[in-house]
Amino acid sequence: MTGTAKIDQTISEKAKAFNLLAPPDDYFDDPSPYFRLLRDGDPVHQQEDGTVLLTRYDDVRQVWRDLSGLVYKGEFFEKKFGKGPLLEHHTSTMLFRDNPDHDRLRDIVNPFFSQTSIKSLTDFTQDVIDREIKKVKQMGEFDFVRDFAFRIPVALICRVIGIPVEDADYIQGVGRKVLFPLNPQVSVEAIKQGHEAVTEFMGYLLPFLDEIKARRTIDPSESILCAMAAAQRNGVEVSDAEILHMCIVTLNGGHETTTNLISQSMHFLMDDPESKRQLVEGEVALPTALEELIRFITPLQLQGRRTTNDVELASGNGTIPAGTEVVLAQASANRDERVFEDPDRLNFARRPNNHVAFGAGIHVCLGRPLARMEAPIALASVLKELPTLVRNGEARFQHNTRFRGLEELPVRLA
Repeated sequence: MTGTAKIDQTISEKAKAFNLLAPPDDYFDDPSPYFRLLRDGDPVHQQEDGTVLLTRYDDVRQVWRDLSGLVYKGEFFEKKFGKGPLLEHHTSTMLFRDNPDHDRLRDIVNPFFSQTSIKSLTDFTQDVIDREIKKVKQMGEFDFVRDFAFRIPVALICRVIGIPVEDADYIQGVGRKVLFPLNPQVSVEAIKQGHEAVTEFMGYLLPFLDEIKARRTIDPSESILCAMAAAQRNGVEVSDAEILHMCIVTLNGGHETTTNLISQSMHFLMDDPESKRQLVEGEVALPTALEELIRFITPLQLQGRRTTNDVELASGNGTIPAGTEVVLAQASANRDERVFEDPDRLNFARRPNNHVAFGAGIHVCLGRPLARMEAPIALASVLKELPTLVRNGEARFQHNTRFRGLEELPVRLA
């Protein structure tokens, strides 16, 4: 056996031993070395729960675009969550529904994420950012995640849904308990809290829906709650439970990932003075830079599909049998050196930049226009209004394999 063959065998053995269901602690600080190991040594990674983890760009993209793949996980989630509100939620929204139910639900809320609707929110977004910038200037020392990055997307998504922005902290707390059980492996206690959180969240939203349904006329352009109530009144098949579940998934999806994108963008820019200089001096436009930041960060790291046919991977990496639950590591795909040169470095001149951070196919991220609008405005304001921003302690990442986000980013104005 040659030296290279021995090295390859070692890589393969280490990759096969990796367990996403119980990753090592340093995985959460930086999962990219583990994804590289899997891409090189075991790109179609069989996990102990029977799922298959795909890490190479071409494989992820192929399975994502395969129209025969399904997202509904009723049987899989029932084994994981048991019966109850958490199972109902994660099998009732468009996120885990296939057609025709996916399009039936998505068509109602699509207008709120059109370019016209997003443009109408630009001034509101800038006002929110200006207000939050003023607050943190007065504070001097603050947590960039909690005191700034979180405040912007949650204000926007509350406005779009039609609930008070003042309830933002409550929404984040209960929403995270609903989302966390989607991680590959979670405790019995986390699942119990998830069931309770869904019930609590629906109870919170119900009075808003009841008030709207009691109106003589409903303006569907006012909010997502209004749009869904109006659709129901006009004969569209959508239940009250589906309306509430749709609002929960939109609230969670609409602020969590964008908070993570804004906060991690500043986190990495503070360690990359050349990239930061390019933005400050206007050498690179922020909307252009944002696509590279999205690729580099990939706030939503993992998604899933269930195969209904045998899928022969065009890459030559084998065949995935029908009936397999596949975990698509879009975070790994976005760092695949087979597609992206020097992928572990920010490069605002990267062309092309066909990242898959927003997914693909009919389930492509609904809120991507909103994120692409608000994140550049937020980052531009921080770079302009807080030029002396520096670290004030150690950043800490959440222990969450599905959503990559900072728990804390202590900063101060020097």
